[in-house]
Amino acid sequence: MWHIIAKKEIRQAWRDKLFLTLAAITWLLLLVAAIGGYARYQQAQQQQRMASDQLRQEWEHQEANPHSAAHFGTWLFKPLTFLTVYDNGLNNYTGISYRVEAHKQHEVNHSNIQDTDSQLRFGELSIALVCQLLVPLLIVLLAYGSITREREQNTLRLLRIQGGSHAALLAGKIAGNYAMIVLILSPALLLLAAGAWIFQQPDLFTRAGTFVVAYLGYFLLITILTVIISAWSKSSSGSLFINLGAWVWCAVLLPRIAANWADQAAPLPSRHAFNLQLQEGYSKGLGNDGAVMDRRKRFEQQVLQQYKVDSIQQLPVNFDGLSMQYGEDYSALVYQQVAATTDSLIRCQQHLLENAAWANPFIALQQLSMGLTATDYFHHLGFHQQARVYRDAFIRTLNLDLAKNGGNYGSYDYKVGPAFFRNTQDFRYRLPSTSNAIATHGRAWLALIAWLGIACLLIPFTAQKLAY
Repeated sequence: MWHIIAKKEIRQAWRDKLFLTLAAITWLLLLVAAIGGYARYQQAQQQQRMASDQLRQEWEHQEANPHSAAHFGTWLFKPLTFLTVYDNGLNNYTGISYRVEAHKQHEVNHSNIQDTDSQLRFGELSIALVCQLLVPLLIVLLAYGSITREREQNTLRLLRIQGGSHAALLAGKIAGNYAMIVLILSPALLLLAAGAWIFQQPDLFTRAGTFVVAYLGYFLLITILTVIISAWSKSSSGSLFINLGAWVWCAVLLPRIAANWADQAAPLPSRHAFNLQLQEGYSKGLGNDGAVMDRRKRFEQQVLQQYKVDSIQQLPVNFDGLSMQYGEDYSALVYQQVAATTDSLIRCQQHLLENAAWANPFIALQQLSMGLTATDYFHHLGFHQQARVYRDAFIRTLNLDLAKNGGNYGSYDYKVGPAFFRNTQDFRYRLPSTSNAIATHGRAWLALIAWLGIACLLIPFTAQKLAY
């Protein structure tokens, strides 16, 4: 009986001009979002490729002192996956480029939000935005009267006489509306499959498949809850009011409340305060290490004892190279300790947001979507960590070459040419696996699954309510 009811629901919706209008609007928004997202993806890919090629060419064709080359430095870029066409996440705010430079530990900077107008500050149109916000609204407008309409038309008793149970009625209504939603979104799903096939990026298929599963589960949850609210409502207008109120609360109000709550619970230091901590940590030292000049004198004595000489002029290596590398190592240590505090605060905020997913499935899906498209904070942090490791090894190679081949202390005539610079390795970003992305947002997964499980358990309970 349930599949007969589902077919009836679909036929009735297709005859309804409102459904066709909503479907056309959704397709139009998805098309515009897909074209815009793909254009941004292609532009970012092209800009990264051109910049990387130009920087590499300039790097390989120079002739300079290794430490001067370290000051010249380079830029690293976070590779983007095709999934950013669907959800660009935090990339517009965190940036995707990293500056490699001697004596300075940089953040990932130059985000798009810094160079755009106020339009982007209200959020860009993306497939994820359409699916997270507007598709639930479409589900509400389709299914809010699923049961109340039957009650108002006095067909519930007729259905019972014909042998249909209330559980079959609920299942049919849910299945029919869910099938229509999947049909409407099928072009976006086909586009995702085509992109995964064409681009063949590492781990893209598993990420794309998990991405689809998360969204289909979310749509099923919204469909079940909308039909259940319709079953418990006394009228179609009452059902519409409750469903729209729930949509506004979950999609508009609660995410902002949760974000403000997380920000108040774990406030972040300002950029000025963060930079000041770095400067003080390096100049004054960590713990009992002493100030910068005291540390340099101790390091100088250690080097003299190691080579068993009385002055740095007698060293068989260039002390400038060793000293600068010692400063780099200490600067990296200071940055690691200062950044660890800020990172712990941001992680605390992320955990608080995922805890809020137990009260709002929209937040759960938002976190999962960014995690699977590699555009969340944890992927941003992973890129920054890998970039810093590369940066430290990059600068160390240049300083140690100066120390080994730079001649006596105070000599600045040593230079290396293209043959040396061509041997430096390019940066290779390693995208975390899908399993890592899933585990990172384990709380959000559990919250979404729990919501779906509770919604399914409500179906037989609601069927019993309809029997009275």
